[in-house]
Amino acid sequence: MEDNENVVSATETAQSEVHEENNESSKKQEKMYSRAEVNKMINAEKMKLREDLLKEAESKRTEAEKLAKMDAEQKLNYELEQKTKENEILTNKVNSLTLKAEATSYANEKGLPLGYIEDFDFGKETAESVKERIDKLTTLRTRDMESYLNDRLKQSSPKAVPDKKETDPYIEGYKNYKKHK
Repeated sequence: MEDNENVVSATETAQSEVHEENNESSKKQEKMYSRAEVNKMINAEKMKLREDLLKEAESKRTEAEKLAKMDAEQKLNYELEQKTKENEILTNKVNSLTLKAEATSYANEKGLPLGYIEDFDFGKETAESVKERIDKLTTLRTRDMESYLNDRLKQSSPKAVPDKKETDPYIEGYKNYKKHK
């Protein structure tokens, strides 16, 4: 009964969303949909929602059947297993976030841009391996920057100027002035 109410309310929601989308798209594109097209879209949304609800209900039903077959001790062990798995997942997430924060601060210390470490999989890395990778990246980056700057900062050799004794035109003018006087 409850599933039917969910399907009905979800269907109404999907219909209103399709109606709102139709209104927005018709305002933007001035495209009109026929009744058959609208019904087709609504039915597609209904079927998609129905499939999702049926999958969810099926998984809950199989879980309930599984628990019903177990005795009390097995149920407790199963629940303990589930909680242990959840705990491991959450612990791994916390550890990876902590390792990421430490790696970020270490990379900042070394002057390594954070773009170099954003692709690290911190869930699978250890603190030592991250430190080694950051040190290696820092060394490689420094070498690359030095070679790039050395290539860019090389000066060309000075041009050879032929030996020509040029005199200052002002001095020549002064000498000519003195001769004519």
